[in-house]
Amino acid sequence: MKKLLVLLFIGLFALTIDASAQTNTTIALDTVAAKDYVGKYKMKDAPFEEVIVTLQNGKLMGEAVGQGSADLLPTKEANVFEVDGYDGKIEFVRNENKVVVKVKLSLQGTTIEGDKQP
Repeated sequence: MKKLLVLLFIGLFALTIDASAQTNTTIALDTVAAKDYVGKYKMKDAPFEEVIVTLQNGKLMGEAVGQGSADLLPTKEANVFEVDGYDGKIEFVRNENKVVVKVKLSLQGTTIEGDKQP
């Protein structure tokens, strides 16, 4: 009986760890690939003129000039990041040569675009 209780306890503990591991998955940032996103993006029809994307201490950061900055967190979808703290997404658009040429920023149901500056 004692062995059965121990096995039951171990089984429940293993299930708890497995469930928490599945809900706390963090996607690692590929800092080499993230360098493609770094730059200034001239925004169209936006309340701010540009978005500046930088790589700082292994984190991708986005700054809407005059509006504030946020961590850009990787998602499972290629070239798409969550805008931490703003409930938004930012997608980096590549051309046929796989070069990042623009950005699409979606916040509060609105999507605005910006072209990457040389």
